[in-house]
Amino acid sequence: MTSRVYPPALPLRLAMIGSGAISRHHFPAFRDRPDVIHLSAICEKNAQTASAFAAQFSYPVPIFDDLAELLAKVELDAALVALPHHLHFPVASYLVRAGIPVLVEKPLTCSLDEARALKVLSLETGVPVVAGQMLRFSNDVVWLKDWVSKDQQNFGALRTFDVQSWQNILAYVNSTGGMNHWLLDGKRAGGGVVVSLAVHQLDLIRFITGDDFVEATAWGRFDSPFQNDAESCALALLKMTKGACGVLHATYTGPRVPYCEALTMFGENGTIIQHADHIGQYRGAFQYASTANRPTQKWSDQYEGFQTVPKSPEPDNSDNPFISQLVHFAHALTLGNPLQNTVFDNFNTLACIDAIYMSLRSGQPCPVAKE
Repeated sequence: MTSRVYPPALPLRLAMIGSGAISRHHFPAFRDRPDVIHLSAICEKNAQTASAFAAQFSYPVPIFDDLAELLAKVELDAALVALPHHLHFPVASYLVRAGIPVLVEKPLTCSLDEARALKVLSLETGVPVVAGQMLRFSNDVVWLKDWVSKDQQNFGALRTFDVQSWQNILAYVNSTGGMNHWLLDGKRAGGGVVVSLAVHQLDLIRFITGDDFVEATAWGRFDSPFQNDAESCALALLKMTKGACGVLHATYTGPRVPYCEALTMFGENGTIIQHADHIGQYRGAFQYASTANRPTQKWSDQYEGFQTVPKSPEPDNSDNPFISQLVHFAHALTLGNPLQNTVFDNFNTLACIDAIYMSLRSGQPCPVAKE
């Protein structure tokens, strides 16, 4: 019978719900931090992928194709939901009702109504629901958030930003399911490139600056092979609560892309920029610059002063944000550390995407829902 002991002890006994493509990114956490997390079971209907994932472990990992049976037979402390997007809400809800804290891969839900329902369920049961936006746990991002917040002179209030989220989706689906892949289906993915890819950068803007989105105006395309209202590309103008404005350019249909993700933010006193160092790099490292101790007095000054974010001295901070995310989740549940990016924290990110999609359909500016 599933354990209900709280708080649980380390290592956290975790069940992985789903063992598809995203699961391989979580494996290093189990491999490198067995002191913190332990894979206690896998729930997966595809026996081949489940067996392949379980075979990587030095101990036997039980595999189930039925979640109710898993919960009845395995003692658990938490679960990681790594399924196609349309299954996130029903599976997470089932686990929360069973008293199991959940970390759900991004996007947390496919719709704002589902997010609202998860908020209510988490409040009623007291069971945590966490959105798996792993980039919040990258060393660069953690350092930048601290740099922005600790001294107003470093960056100041966000003024403008630019987001680039680019991929050729065929390069992915051709090797993982072809034209029937669920990512191409708006009903199963919750949308197209914005909810599946740009969600990362939109969430990072909020996390680093502490600001929220309030309005979106968007235009886009719905090219083949996407279906059921999944956008192939989108351009969005975004406003934030403290007056910042910015632009999102997202596409899943770039014939060739030099890199996949980049983010630039301009504050009152500082600049944060992420760019790839070479063609073919997925996303580049962040750099930063400030006028705090270096006023801009001549033309060349605007190009100077950029520095690379230093490496973290903390032993728990891995260069792999998937590892850091699971370590944080385990420490929060077992040691009482604050949980990051719960369903309540993540709501504005999902609401921004919802507003972008409403604007895509209406052609009009749309407010970002507050609750």
